[in-house]
Amino acid sequence: MPDLVKALAARAPSIGALTREVSSADQVSRGYGHTLQEICRQPEAWQAIASQLSDCVLPGLESSGGLILTGSGSSHFIGVALAPTLQVNLKRPVRAVSAGEILLSPEAYVNVERCPTIVSFGRSGDSPESIAVADLIFKRWPQCQQIFVTCNPNGRLATAYESAPQIQTIVLGSDVNDQSLVMTSSFTSLWLAGRALGVRDGDSAVPAIASSLAEMGQGFLLEHSERLAELACRSFDRAAFLGSGPRFGAALEAELKMLEMCGGRVTTCAESYLGLRHGPMAGLTNRTLLVAFISTNNRRRAYELDLLNEVQQKELGLCVVYCGSNLPNEIKDSDGRLCVEYGVSSLLGDDDLVALDVLVGQLLGFFRCLHERLKPDAPSETGVIDRVVPSFPTYSP
Repeated sequence: MPDLVKALAARAPSIGALTREVSSADQVSRGYGHTLQEICRQPEAWQAIASQLSDCVLPGLESSGGLILTGSGSSHFIGVALAPTLQVNLKRPVRAVSAGEILLSPEAYVNVERCPTIVSFGRSGDSPESIAVADLIFKRWPQCQQIFVTCNPNGRLATAYESAPQIQTIVLGSDVNDQSLVMTSSFTSLWLAGRALGVRDGDSAVPAIASSLAEMGQGFLLEHSERLAELACRSFDRAAFLGSGPRFGAALEAELKMLEMCGGRVTTCAESYLGLRHGPMAGLTNRTLLVAFISTNNRRRAYELDLLNEVQQKELGLCVVYCGSNLPNEIKDSDGRLCVEYGVSSLLGDDDLVALDVLVGQLLGFFRCLHERLKPDAPSETGVIDRVVPSFPTYSP
């Protein structure tokens, strides 16, 4: 049992019950071993990934056509979480567009006059849309630079274009190629690789960010795993996740984790704070868990707290969960409120706290899955969804 899991077993009874006197093989046979280990290994993985990335030199980031960040499902949400950060840091237009949208309407995003660099994220590197988009761009717009970021050294994104000079591939490796159906360590590792694309302050910047994140992530797991396990077992049948800027991407991913791991038994949504007022607030009932990722930016935070105050004044939601760094002292735990404090870091802001926000969603989804008597490693009992989307026909534009 890894050291962090041992420490968690001592601090969090819910994890202790799953791991003490239960071998790793038995944990896997019971249907939760892969997911639990993959969630808990993330702080260590981030530091290893950062060391690997410090040697990468990537072409195409200064393209006048900007960047398009693409992927499907969780891999698309990586792009949503990264686009605001990369656009500011690279001073280039950056858009997150799902691979499916590019496949359906390629001319809306790529043409001869506007040839962006395409950055594709994928755990397996074998998703049908990702492969189809890579092939389409390569054949139709060969002048476009492409960057593939994948966890699987044997996937098509990693192997199909090794000799193409306009394509660079970053393979993060099997250690973060999650075996569970749901993406956990693969998501945050791919996100960290994308985060590195926007760091222009020298080779030490990415390891420093990763080291600080790893320290906070380990502390987060030790401090909050049991609290989130207890919260996940409360009587909610809906869950809503709120985020601003980069952290809206985290809200999308956290929402998907709850939906996937509960097999659709919990109705979920993700929204921006200000967007909630424009209709989605109607979905907040007294059986809704509302998870709010609170910005480190004072101006954004003011808008966010105003919205949450309005929600509580209207007595909406079973519980509002405030998640963030250096939360206001006046926000205290109560029957209808839970504070998940990440700690304070002078180095990390909204661009980086995505990784910790996603941890919240992963733990809530994991423990709710067990509460629903499902198996986190393969929560889709009837096979409605798969670890890798099966192949389907594609059609030439």
